[in-house]
Amino acid sequence: MTFGDLLEQKFNSFIGYLCLQIEHYIQIVKTEVITRKGYKLIEEYEYTAHSSLAHSVDIPVAKFHLELSPMQVLITESQRSFSHFITNVCAIIGGVFTVAGIIDSILHNTIKIMKKIEIGKNF
Repeated sequence: MTFGDLLEQKFNSFIGYLCLQIEHYIQIVKTEVITRKGYKLIEEYEYTAHSSLAHSVDIPVAKFHLELSPMQVLITESQRSFSHFITNVCAIIGGVFTVAGIIDSILHNTIKIMKKIEIGKNF
């Protein structure tokens, strides 16, 4: 074995460690926030990024995938009507009334069963 063969063997084993494939994925989405009067408050670009690592066959590889989203997030401010507020208040009152009825029914039936057990009657 010559010095050149030994050097080539060491170099090839070193290159084997470096043969990696790194892929980076970046997605960019435009976001706008608009007020009730039509003014743009914010115009920004948000991104999502992740990377993956794999072994390459011959040479080290770095890949970059940049995707500009054709979709846009549009956030608008709108005022709700007074009837919407009244509907929400009625829903809350109805929910409280229903829960109170369920608790009352459970307590009533529990007390009734306790009295029967106290008297000595079977169910």
